[in-house]
Amino acid sequence: MEEDEIIRVTDAEVTDAAFAYGRKVAKEIESKSTTFSNKKLTDSIAKIYDVKIVTLQNGDSTLMKMEQQLIEAYTSVDGKELSDNIQRLGNDSLLYTKPIMREKPDGSMEFVKAIGIHLPRKKVVLSIKEK
Repeated sequence: MEEDEIIRVTDAEVTDAAFAYGRKVAKEIESKSTTFSNKKLTDSIAKIYDVKIVTLQNGDSTLMKMEQQLIEAYTSVDGKELSDNIQRLGNDSLLYTKPIMREKPDGSMEFVKAIGIHLPRKKVVLSIKEK
């Protein structure tokens, strides 16, 4: 798809593409660091994919309001496996989040942190394949 070609995409297509793009970036990081704690690695992958990658943890005062709300939602669900998420951040970017879970001794799941990937909307739209 040419960058200057005008195409029409639905919100559902953008959401699907954002999930695919975010999962691709997260999988790339996870294949090299399962804990998502290698800052040098995440910075290099962020540069390759033209995204911003942040760690979202409870009590972090530097988080945006939307990021804080997501952390509150993730921490309010106790003992269950959580899924990834897409949220719109203004008109020009999306936020993909993937919760990092730890299994407790009783077998239930505990939220540890989330990886947040800020996706430029333009990159997401350009990643949509022609039909």
